[in-house]
Amino acid sequence: MNNKLSERKKLLRRTLLTLSAAFMGLTFFAASYSEVRAADLLEQIKARGFIRVGTFSIPPEAWIDINTGEWKGIDADYTKALAASLGVEVDPILLNHASLVPAVESGRVDVIAALYKTPERAAVAAYNAEPFWYGMDVLITSKKNDGIKKFPDMKGMVLGVTRGSAQETEATELQKRFGIGDIKKYDAADPMLLDLKAGRINAALWWGYSFDYAAKQNPDYDFKVVEYIPPEYLGSDTLPANYYVFAKNGSESLIKAFDQQIRTMRENGEAKKILDSYGLSNPGYLTGKK
Repeated sequence: MNNKLSERKKLLRRTLLTLSAAFMGLTFFAASYSEVRAADLLEQIKARGFIRVGTFSIPPEAWIDINTGEWKGIDADYTKALAASLGVEVDPILLNHASLVPAVESGRVDVIAALYKTPERAAVAAYNAEPFWYGMDVLITSKKNDGIKKFPDMKGMVLGVTRGSAQETEATELQKRFGIGDIKKYDAADPMLLDLKAGRINAALWWGYSFDYAAKQNPDYDFKVVEYIPPEYLGSDTLPANYYVFAKNGSESLIKAFDQQIRTMRENGEAKKILDSYGLSNPGYLTGKK
């Protein structure tokens, strides 16, 4: 009996050693592959012939046309031009805001188009140096609401924001400044706007360009702008800038290529042409100055 038990122990030990060695080999291979992938991301993108882009659905910044499946919008037009300069196509991957940074961290996407810069994002992801356009965020409410005419009127009120967006961070700063009550967070803009229309929240922070675009498409739009957020409310002298976002490691050459082409597009007028095509003719969208 003791001999059999001893043999079993030896067999178990050999099995565990074999499995351990195999696991260590797989771990080493995975780590090595990750390092190679990170080090040669631009080359891999060129080799595969397409770049995977994390995006979201908020017209006119970005959306997928349900009839054609085509990626459209400001971010789409910019990114397609950047991809063309690299000699590759784009593969847009639609995500909600909270999933974008984890997607670029994990390698599910090569780049995110596009996000404002926040300390939380900058801690885990890399930004390119050149903003390619600027946003104008707004406080909106229902057309029927006559009690909110400016930010100070939001004292004690409920404010809606999209989870994972820069407006979530902005809301915290505005809450401190104006005594805003609860901040209700949504995974997407549509349910936030439905709650605003129904009166379940008093107001919402939204992208000004999205409001302008929606109001232009629908003259009977249910919402109105209370106030555009002045940069000084957020401790800045410029409007919030839109950047491309990359993985922390191994994206240096890709970032350099993006920045070079963004400068070219700004200088040759292509950047302005894209913004103008979506009705964003205010110079602030290109310069960051309100």
